[in-house]
Amino acid sequence: MNKLELKKILYYLIHNSDNFLFSRVKEIEIIKQNKNFRYLDNNEIVDCIISFYFENTIVNLKAKKKNVKKINGITAKIKYLLTYQLDKDLVNKDFCKKAFLFLSTEGKLSQILDYFFKMSSHMWYLAGDTSTDINYYSKRLILTSVYSKIFIKLLTFSNYTQDLIEKDVDSSLLSVKKFNDIKNKICSSDILSILKKFQTENKPQGRGF
Repeated sequence: MNKLELKKILYYLIHNSDNFLFSRVKEIEIIKQNKNFRYLDNNEIVDCIISFYFENTIVNLKAKKKNVKKINGITAKIKYLLTYQLDKDLVNKDFCKKAFLFLSTEGKLSQILDYFFKMSSHMWYLAGDTSTDINYYSKRLILTSVYSKIFIKLLTFSNYTQDLIEKDVDSSLLSVKKFNDIKNKICSSDILSILKKFQTENKPQGRGF
């Protein structure tokens, strides 16, 4: 199936999210009219649609590259990308809620986690992160946690608004900054001199045994 057909179907589902169930998606007229779905079962069709939604979301995020380049500072860039994506998620809230509920019900938690990790990884890449050591994974795991927590909050509360997104993003990034400050102090080269001093002060006197 070409992307144009999938975009048409996705557009319809997003804008008619109150009128369909993923468990009965094959009964939707626009799906029934598509020959490519004729021999697929309901779950295979849903997998195809949700996978395309995830891919399309990443493509749209990467399209913000020029905007990100105009922003100074990695934290500010991450904030922009995170806020942008959560704003989009809020607009597509009903569709996202149904999609993630379906994946959860089908036991496809790995697909959900993979989506959050990939989105976080692309955010870091767009922000200019070039780390290749353990920081590569720690940064992405932390951002995955931040993004997924706000995303779940967004889906859960009916009165969640765009203003709350910015508030939660600021609060979460501030918490991460505090964590990183503590981590950097602990992992700094000064700890070696502290350990050496500790070893010297606690070295047994005399010949011992």
